[in-house]
Amino acid sequence: MHQLNFITLEREMLDPLAGVELTDVERIIALQLIAASSQTPVTGKHLRAAVREATDAKIDERQLKATIRRLRRQHKFPVLSRRSLPRGYWWCTSVEEMQGFIETFRASALDELSTLATIIRHNYPALAGQLKFDASF
Repeated sequence: MHQLNFITLEREMLDPLAGVELTDVERIIALQLIAASSQTPVTGKHLRAAVREATDAKIDERQLKATIRRLRRQHKFPVLSRRSLPRGYWWCTSVEEMQGFIETFRASALDELSTLATIIRHNYPALAGQLKFDASF
């Protein structure tokens, strides 16, 4: 377990940022993540099972992703993820891990924005009722 991550989690549990305490589900997931690493990340399936075991509540993939997003955005936890093998989530423990995550996350965001721009450019005018001019005369 990386000491800095444990300190970050402990501080957030004792004195939450912006006064927003971790929910039970966030706490369970954070504790599972702190024991993971880039070499041995924890899968979404494992995290959902840990929540179910600790609370008798079931969370689906979408709820898990929303929880991870809150841990990152609201609580500022450096939770990283990877879609390639070995898949899963873990707490960042090095500059190299963070740089790799930044590159992957940025590329994904840029691809999403490019796709959005293409869809809008080619479809929105017709959907908005804008006329096209025929310049062939």
